[in-house]
Amino acid sequence: MKIVFVQNFLLDSGGLPSDDNLYPHLGLISLIAEIEKSRHTPFLYDPMLQLHKGHLVLDSSIYDDVAAQLLEREPTAVGFTALGCNFLAVVKIAHSIKQCRPETLILLGGPHPTVLESAIMNRFTDFDLLVRGEAEETIVPLLDALDSGKDLSGIPGISYRAGPHVCRSMVDSGVMDVDQLSMAAFHFYPIHELGMRSMRVEAGRGCPFHCTFCSTATFFGRKYRVKAAEKLVGELKSLKSTYSITDFSLQHDLFTVNRRKVLEFCEEVRPCSFSWTCSARVDCVDSALLCEMARSGCRGIFFGVETGSSTLQELVKKRLDINLLHPTLESAKQLGINVTTSFITGFPKETASDLEATLNCLDSCLRISPTTTSLQLHLLTPEPGTALYEENKSELLYDGYISDFNFPPLASDEGALLRGNPDVFMNHHFYATKLSRRMVTGVTSIFPKLCALGGPLLQATLEFLETTLSDLILTILSQCGKSKISNQKVFRELLSLIDEKKVKREAIRRLIEFSFAHLCARHSESTTSGQLAKNGNNGLICLAKGTTQFRDTFDIPSALDRIHDRVGAWRSISGQPTSHNFVVYRAQAGYESKTLRVGDNVGIILDLLTKPRRKRSIVDRFSAADAEATSGAIDDLLRRGVLRDCA
Repeated sequence: MKIVFVQNFLLDSGGLPSDDNLYPHLGLISLIAEIEKSRHTPFLYDPMLQLHKGHLVLDSSIYDDVAAQLLEREPTAVGFTALGCNFLAVVKIAHSIKQCRPETLILLGGPHPTVLESAIMNRFTDFDLLVRGEAEETIVPLLDALDSGKDLSGIPGISYRAGPHVCRSMVDSGVMDVDQLSMAAFHFYPIHELGMRSMRVEAGRGCPFHCTFCSTATFFGRKYRVKAAEKLVGELKSLKSTYSITDFSLQHDLFTVNRRKVLEFCEEVRPCSFSWTCSARVDCVDSALLCEMARSGCRGIFFGVETGSSTLQELVKKRLDINLLHPTLESAKQLGINVTTSFITGFPKETASDLEATLNCLDSCLRISPTTTSLQLHLLTPEPGTALYEENKSELLYDGYISDFNFPPLASDEGALLRGNPDVFMNHHFYATKLSRRMVTGVTSIFPKLCALGGPLLQATLEFLETTLSDLILTILSQCGKSKISNQKVFRELLSLIDEKKVKREAIRRLIEFSFAHLCARHSESTTSGQLAKNGNNGLICLAKGTTQFRDTFDIPSALDRIHDRVGAWRSISGQPTSHNFVVYRAQAGYESKTLRVGDNVGIILDLLTKPRRKRSIVDRFSAADAEATSGAIDDLLRRGVLRDCA
């Protein structure tokens, strides 16, 4: 049997594709590793990779286009994994496949289907079979049975169709011994082609805690499992040998729960000179453990703090002692470990004082180390199978708002589909809260836009305005009124606050404008390479979308470096114009923004190309002696993506 596995659709917080989402799905390549031992033929398909290559467009055509690309391999079956945030896309693609080739079997698995098997199988008939939970032990027997037409009732952990009926195997699949897993099939992903220098590796599964909002334990169970140190480090060594990768992200929600296991891993990995990151709770590390981790290559830790309110910590059963947070961040800072602190707002019983406590906690995290601390604030998403959902599922609300976790609707019929099926698409709904909806959506929308400044510049901005992060966010939210909270709106309001200050505002204002230009570049449309040849001849050319030029200014990148080294350096940076010229643009390949230092002549070229012009008309404006250099400069700007075809 030939089966194609489809990776998740994942977008960044701005609802756009990101290079950060280009990596092999660890669950799928773990299944593929088992299938490789059998007579079946697996393939791996990543829609994000196809977007990256320009083979897909993020609009309503994408579902049919993905289906067509999948069917090009003429598979017997297509296997989808699904999260709640992207299940809408899976439903649409599966329907398109069935419309084109009804005989193709559609298999479904992952966290969301595991919890909602009955609703999904009864309502969405394009799915032929649903696999619950961990499937490494059952995937090959399942494919054997499907290929031979044998009875499926003996396969554990599945739901399947038998004529008009949905049948369910009464035995669930077991909880895997992670030390018995085959090494995941990383070779099914184009790691060499993408030049990947870091890799995610599964370190274990399961969560022993009882947070009311989290569905991790629902899928993986509460049996906490971490791979043996020798096995895990052996996998890292294998990836280094095959791909020359020495930087790893250890994937486990709570890597440090078992202190003995962590110390064993540190002892095993220390001689390898690898760098690695992990996730932890602040009450599952201490300074001694952090020291051992740092000595062994740990360079980053993700801490899910969720709320700065002790009252809310107890209500949602996270039950962290917030007093541990600052000492933990201080220890990590001293040891050279970068940290990410992640928070959530939008809990049903959250009050204004709870939200203020969270924002103040984020502010204090930033001030401890703006250069080594990344901040996250997310809008709570209803998750099936959680205690919080069970308590509030009868009161779900829908307003079409797309949070940073959700794949956006792309076709006109999708809003009605989401609204009409709250028990399946609950991730697109929200809980009624004590706080106003505008407050929680506004705060979580403004926050990442300010964080796009980077920690050091954000801290410098707070110092310049003599305010706190909480007050700044709430002030901008008030100034936005009822209007849409766009990137442009947030930065316009921020700059208006800067302009109210009469002293030393020029430098900080310019630095904010420069950072905003990078945000605009990352969120702009890229120019396809196919357009470039046309540009080199007689077509009209102009500045690419998202390109911003800074003429006759001070050395902005050097000033940002100074602030990065010492936040207080902003006070001594002069905003007086000098002879520096820069252009900020989106890279030709991928979604990265770049800075290019340019000379006066290139600056003139860019000024002229704010309007569409022909290349010859630009070259003719310069002396004959400069004609060749001007033509070459234009070609270089086209190759980089600073300019585009606008005919």
